[in-house]
Amino acid sequence: MNGAFPVIAGLVLAVLALVICTVKLKLHPFFALIATSFVFAIVSGMGMEPMLKTFADGMGGTVADIGLVIALGTVTGSLLEKSGAAETMAKTILKITGKKHAALGLAITGYFVSIPVFCDSAFVLLSPIAKRLSRDTKISMTTMAISLCMGLHATHMFVPPTPGPLAVAGILSADLGQVILFGALVSIPVTLVAYLASLYAGKKYYYLPTSVEDTPENQNLPSAMMSFLPILVPIALMLLKTVGSMVKLGGMAAMILNIVGTPAVALLIGLLIAAVGYHNIFPEDKKAWGFDGVIADAMRTAGQIVLIVGAGGAFSGVLKASPLRDILTASMSGVSIGILAPFLIGFLFRTCVGSATIAMVTAATMITPLIDVLGFGSPMGRIIAMLACAAGGMMVFHGNDDFFWVTATTSDMDTSIAYKTLPIISVLQSVTALITVFILSMVLL
Repeated sequence: MNGAFPVIAGLVLAVLALVICTVKLKLHPFFALIATSFVFAIVSGMGMEPMLKTFADGMGGTVADIGLVIALGTVTGSLLEKSGAAETMAKTILKITGKKHAALGLAITGYFVSIPVFCDSAFVLLSPIAKRLSRDTKISMTTMAISLCMGLHATHMFVPPTPGPLAVAGILSADLGQVILFGALVSIPVTLVAYLASLYAGKKYYYLPTSVEDTPENQNLPSAMMSFLPILVPIALMLLKTVGSMVKLGGMAAMILNIVGTPAVALLIGLLIAAVGYHNIFPEDKKAWGFDGVIADAMRTAGQIVLIVGAGGAFSGVLKASPLRDILTASMSGVSIGILAPFLIGFLFRTCVGSATIAMVTAATMITPLIDVLGFGSPMGRIIAMLACAAGGMMVFHGNDDFFWVTATTSDMDTSIAYKTLPIISVLQSVTALITVFILSMVLL
């Protein structure tokens, strides 16, 4: 226990330092995350040299995983905005939802898109629409960003083939088809509670995006089909790759889908379509593809986002390299309180380590030997256990998760607003999920 205290104290002080640096001191998130990692290393006794190496490795790994996706998505978004495609998409969505329910439309979009597509990629891809909708409806961007982010977050946690729930279903030997069905069901109230909370947060922290330019009145707008294709095509390609792997498609078709369905390749294809759309509107713009054009401006924006997200991943890597994981595992090994056991394990690991996948998988791994003792031995019980792991893994969503920084940076959200809204709403989502899973357990077990 004596050895655990410095690590736990280091974690608490590190998170406190991150909040103070970003919310009170208004320090740039990149440097705030570096300072936070130093605080953790000093207090926990990790040491400077191991921390620096782990920080560098973590940042390199995060940038390798998501840096290219952010760059391609940011450039695509800029092309959609400058060509007027984002405005066309916003108007199309508003025709369906009406101005009053535009944010609900984004939440529903996030709910479906995150099933085949990673949250980070999806938010980068869809954020231009959220910004345009916010500007056109005068609904706070806080509401729009949270609705989209938490809609993505819901199915990302509960519905395979997203890696987290897919892995947990495998560990617990839960029927995959029923996991998808009940995961989608639990995700509905989880999405709705986040949407309702976003309306309140939007009123309290009102702002409109500053990076959206009004389209000149005399500018032609691309068609709805040409506007949506740069987003729909990458999503469709990633979905096809996922379906192909699930049905164990082989041969040349599988090889092609594995290539074009990779997020970076799929987004590159979407970018090329967006570039064609931009050229159709501005055929005379010969500088767009050089160092002084629209792509160069977008790359400058993407560079800052990649650095912040990379630093967030690096901080998470520092936490993972510390004894924190072993300490949490040892402290929770004796927990045997039914549905709360996987929930609490998932909650602790997500809050402390930042990775939803690690939180869910750890919870599932730890309860597997106790599956019968906890009352989850039946086929339906295993599904309930899986959903409880995911419910705990939803919170607390904060600065040690790279998706937190993707959401804040790509939606022009001040870090202080992000810290005052996203963690709290993730707790609401998690508690809603726990209640829903508890009701299901009462009915089905």
